[in-house]
Amino acid sequence: MRGLEIANTIGNRSAKAVSIKRLNKLAYKVRSQTNADQWYNVIKTYNEGWMCECLDFQARHSPCKHIHAVQFSKLLRRKIYLDTILQPLQELQAKEVNPSAVELDQIVCPKCFSQTYQKFGIRHNKYGDMQRYVCKACNHRFVVNPAFENAKASAKIITAAIDLYFKGVSFRKISDHLKQMYGFSIHCSNVCRWITRFTNVVQPYVDTLIPTEIGGVYHVDDMLLHVRKENNNQLERKENHTRHIFENHYSWLWNLMDSKTRFWICSKLSQRRDIAAGVALLHDMKKRAPMPKAFVHDGLPTYDEAYRKELRTTNNPRVQNIRSVSIRHEGLNANIERLNGTVRDREIVMRGLNKQETAQDLVDAMRIHYNFIRPHMALENKTPAETAGIKLELGQNKVELLMRLASVNKNDIAQLLGFRFNKVKVNKQDGYVEIKPNGWLDKREWREINEILTKDGFEWKSCSIDSCWIKSI
Repeated sequence: MRGLEIANTIGNRSAKAVSIKRLNKLAYKVRSQTNADQWYNVIKTYNEGWMCECLDFQARHSPCKHIHAVQFSKLLRRKIYLDTILQPLQELQAKEVNPSAVELDQIVCPKCFSQTYQKFGIRHNKYGDMQRYVCKACNHRFVVNPAFENAKASAKIITAAIDLYFKGVSFRKISDHLKQMYGFSIHCSNVCRWITRFTNVVQPYVDTLIPTEIGGVYHVDDMLLHVRKENNNQLERKENHTRHIFENHYSWLWNLMDSKTRFWICSKLSQRRDIAAGVALLHDMKKRAPMPKAFVHDGLPTYDEAYRKELRTTNNPRVQNIRSVSIRHEGLNANIERLNGTVRDREIVMRGLNKQETAQDLVDAMRIHYNFIRPHMALENKTPAETAGIKLELGQNKVELLMRLASVNKNDIAQLLGFRFNKVKVNKQDGYVEIKPNGWLDKREWREINEILTKDGFEWKSCSIDSCWIKSI
């Protein structure tokens, strides 16, 4: 009871009333109840378990009130994690189907969306136990594990493999690492499927997040990627933009990033380095980030033409077109060149990519990891997303929490529209969903959104200012 009394004063670490300070998962400091200026160190050892510096523990060699307080605090941290992170994906899916069906704090059946369920034992996985439920309406058995449903490996193993992959380790070395460190034997091809799961779950969510504190000076550059099933022999020498026809197959990768925050805005793969590819890159940029103050490139004529078609205006403030030809001439494009080096480090380990579609998925996954997971030394060990104003508070295991957040905050309309979701506003009412344009849409954007929503069953209702897409649910 005294330990519980100490644990009840948990609060902000800087507050005077704090009685427990967590140094790491094996070391804590607990304030004395008789002397507010005195602290006891509580640590956990491999052989003897929890130990405390207080006289009570030294005399009896049994858990004292300070150790019980630490154990209560660990239980509280676990409860907060379960309540705030492991919210079931099924409850949000049910709310999309019938907004008045359930509350957000209730568990529902993923098959029939019924609220009547009961616990149905424990599923004993090799690397952890999970609570299993059974639906009373349809007898469907399910577990609550957002983003990692039906996974034989634990979330810790899957996210460790994903993180190792983006740090440059090959598939076979990742498989060997999991076998040695975790005792988990898996074929290297399964690691590739985990990467695909990461992209499919996270990309629709992060593409709806717009950076708000961005610098405004955008850098763009292109690089060659080895893509085995791309055939460049059909290109003429002027389309190839190289001194010779490559024996290996390749594609051009176009990258665009912000100078101040190092936020990797967009990337695009194309076989030709022509004006159409440059225009497509800038068109994606306009949907993912605010308009830039300056557009910096290496002097390729393609960038000048793309700038003239997409960014050049007669109204002030105008976007500056800056040509940084080389390091000797101003040398303003070093940041994007460093980004290209990061992509090249990953590609060298893989010895090339398979085809353009999977290569684009891989580059998108690298962009997500670069923006939201990987800390940057030039940004005081913050991620580019944090510096750009996207505050997700991902904690220590950023890969796992990002996947769970993306799964829990799954929005069918956001996944349907992708980055175009920022161009509309969604209003859900009893019996129908209404989607209005969020400001003026040009003809091309309206046609793209209309085509996507029409295929999903929406109808366009034209009514001057109140025009919208509408669908019954």
